[in-house]
Formats: sequence, structure tokens, C-alpha cells
Amino acid sequence: MENFKFLFQLYFRPPAAMSEIIDKGSWLFAAVLMLIISFAFQYAVNSRIANTYAVSKSDYYLTNSSFGGENSPAGQLTPAQREEAEFYANLELKNELKHERRPFPIAGKYAPYFVSFEENFFTPVISLSVFYVPALILLMCIFGGAGNFGVVLQRSYGELATCSLMACAAAHLPFAIAGVLLHSTNADGSIYLIFWFLSVGLFGVLMIFALRTVLGANYANAVLVVCAASLAFSLGLYVFKFVSPWLFSPFLLFYGFLYFGGAISGGLRGAGGAFRQKQNFKRFLHNATVNPRDADARVQLGLIYLQRQQREKALQYFTEAVEIDKNEIDGNYELGKLARKSGDLQKALNYFSVVVEQNDKHALSEIWREIGATYLEANMLTEAREALEKFVERRLVDSEGLYYLGKIYKAQNEPEKAREMFEQAIESAKTSPNFRRRELRYWSKLAQKEI
Repeated sequence: MENFKFLFQLYFRPPAAMSEIIDKGSWLFAAVLMLIISFAFQYAVNSRIANTYAVSKSDYYLTNSSFGGENSPAGQLTPAQREEAEFYANLELKNELKHERRPFPIAGKYAPYFVSFEENFFTPVISLSVFYVPALILLMCIFGGAGNFGVVLQRSYGELATCSLMACAAAHLPFAIAGVLLHSTNADGSIYLIFWFLSVGLFGVLMIFALRTVLGANYANAVLVVCAASLAFSLGLYVFKFVSPWLFSPFLLFYGFLYFGGAISGGLRGAGGAFRQKQNFKRFLHNATVNPRDADARVQLGLIYLQRQQREKALQYFTEAVEIDKNEIDGNYELGKLARKSGDLQKALNYFSVVVEQNDKHALSEIWREIGATYLEANMLTEAREALEKFVERRLVDSEGLYYLGKIYKAQNEPEKAREMFEQAIESAKTSPNFRRRELRYWSKLAQKEI
């Protein structure tokens, strides 16, 4: 029953629902639920669209074989012969379908290249699991700086696949129900097409929250990746033209046994094992918070929620950690960064001072970068310069710190020093490892604007 709660929570609180799915959701439940809803959607919605619009396999072969290219027989006909042939081909198609079908909106005769409304009910589950989720991870590694594709795939596939299946089920459920209720009526086919478009749109919105929660993507990257990854469904469509989806059934069983079973050849754990490990770790941390004196467990939970872009819950746990131990170094550091982002600069400096008193090299000395950036925002240039010079002395290739120090030199009328810092920030971003280059490009662009 808990999984049903997560499903309906997706409509009202998608970020929280995605977080709960990661912690307590079941991939098997999501897959079975998606199969059931997909069957209903195919029966009630897709079949009506296929009967109303020219998107069937017959249309595909008509547009691509009968009159397709200069080397085809149709390409050698005179205009009059071509017109006559098209008339009889269309007449045959109309007789077969008993009615004239409308062109698909926008895409027209090219629609079969991208979408299919005659697929088997289990095809969406296979397309999503085999094509769409890996495409999301690949694109996030390329555009979102998520890291190495192989590492992220093994670490996050289980989480993202479960969230994606639940999102797809939630997006199709209301329109599958509406389609079933209207199935016995003479509702126009355009209504079912609207249902389809709405379900696709809802799925896209939910997947934006899934990427933010699972991979920590910002909104811009999440929107870009979700839109681009939709082409993976078209890739699946082409694969299924030559390979029957039924052939994937034994493959998926074997794949599932290896990938989700927990052991692959050398004892390495698959994505399912990593998924379960994370769920167990989160459960352990929540159990540890029963102890009213366990500050570290609350800090770890705060870091998890911060990575999932749930700042309110992260703030809650960091605050609880500092209330338990006012000198908790990681809790104070994270609270200081959150306070700076919210504009409460004095509170941020108070938290950072607790950190510096205990360890002025905390987080590889990034504590000084945070202090300097806070003073810079407060327009306290002397204090900001002192903190950032100390940081840059220790971290010569940090693009963000170099940019901040360049801003201070520029504000204090030292253009040569400012230019040197900006140039170093740009060079540092260019020579950084691939998995960090996308993240540091932001500071490189800001530095370029200052030169």
C-alpha cells in the first residue's frame, strides 16, 4: 500500500514523492503497475488514435515504399500515373479501414518515424528500461556533469528506473481511466489524442523532478535532458521494427536476474544491489536519529536531501545536528552555505566562524572561499580579500575562488591583478578533469565577461 501512496503523491508533491520512491519504492511494483496501466492505455487511448489518424503501419509502408524515392517504381511514373496510383492506393487503404483517417497534427506523414500507437502493451516498459533511462544518464553525464557514465549507470540506474516507471504510470493512469470510461461512446478521436499529449507532458514534468532528485540536476539541465532523451523512445521504435519485443522477454529475465539479483561474475553488485544498499543506508540513518544525541546521522541525512535538491529538509536536519552539538563542524559548514544562498550573510559568517575555530583547512580549505564570498556579497572588500587570498594561496587552481578574488581586485582598482585572476580562472576551468569541466564552465564564462 505504501507504493500506492507514493504514486498518488506524485500528483501533489512530486519532489517529496520521488525522494520516498528512492528510499522505499519497489522496482518490481513499478514495473507490474506500468504493465497494467499500459495495457489499459493501449486499449482505451492508443487504439482510438490509430483508428482516427494516419499513423498505422499501413500508412508507414504507403509513404515509405509505394511512393518513396526516385529509384522506386513510383519514382519512375509520370505525374499523371503517380496521381492515379496514389488515388487507388488511398482508396484501398480507406476500404480496408472503412473510413478516411486524418493526418497526424504537425508531424503529418512523418509521425510513424517518431511514435507508434500500435505497439504491444509491454513495449513502453522495455523501451523505458532499455533505452530511455540509460539515455537520461548518458545525457546527464554529457550536459549535467554527473560524472563517468559507467559509474553513474551502476550507481543510479535502479533509482532512476524505479522513479521513471512510477512517473510513467502516474502520467498515464488518469487518461487511461478517462479513455476506458469514454470507450463505449462515440467520442471524437481528437479527444484521445489530447489525452495522449497530456500524458506525455505530465510524464516530462515528473521526469524533471526525477532527475533533480536522483542526480541533483538543476532545472535547466533537467528540462534539456528530458526533451533530448525522448528520442530514445523513437530509437526503441526502430529497434522493434526489426526485432520483436517478445525477443526481449527472456533477455530481460536474464538481465534482471544479473542486474538486480545482487551478483555479477566477480561478486560485484549490480544496479539493483546498489539501489537496495542506498535504501538500507537511508533506513539505518533514520533509525539512528531515534538517538537524540546522534548529530552525525542528521548531518548525513541533510547531505542526502541537499543532493536531492530538497533544501528545506536538509536545513531541518543540519539545524537539528547543530542543536545537538553546537560545534558540529559539517553541520555548521552546510548551514553557513545555505544561509549565504538565502541572503542571511551575518548568520552565514557566524556558522563559518565555528568551523574555522576548529579547523581552518576544513573541506580542503574551501571554508575560506565561502567566507570570502560572503564578505564580498556584504561589500566588505578588505575582509573578503584577506580570506580569498588565503584560499587561493592554498588552492591555486580553483576557478570559483580565482573569480571572486579577481572581482575584489577589480573593485579596488587593481586591473592587472584582476585580469591575472580572471585568466587563471579560465585556464583552470579548461584544464580541469572532464567530469568537472561542465560545472566550472560557469565560472569561466563569468571570468571572460570581466576581461
